[in-house]
Amino acid sequence: MKTGPIFFITGLLLFMVGIYLSTYIASLGVLLSVGGGMMLGVSSYFMGTYKVKPRTRVNKP
Repeated sequence: MKTGPIFFITGLLLFMVGIYLSTYIASLGVLLSVGGGMMLGVSSYFMGTYKVKPRTRVNKP
């Protein structure tokens, strides 16, 4: 299973929940937003590192 999309979705949800909660409880919202942003960064690293390599063509005689 690929970790990039899982980290991306989880990080995005944490980031959005953190922004919403920061209107009510600032410290908890900021912590969740920072954690979600870090997960989004990790997911972009994994998605960029494990890209699908292009197939090479074989010349048939």
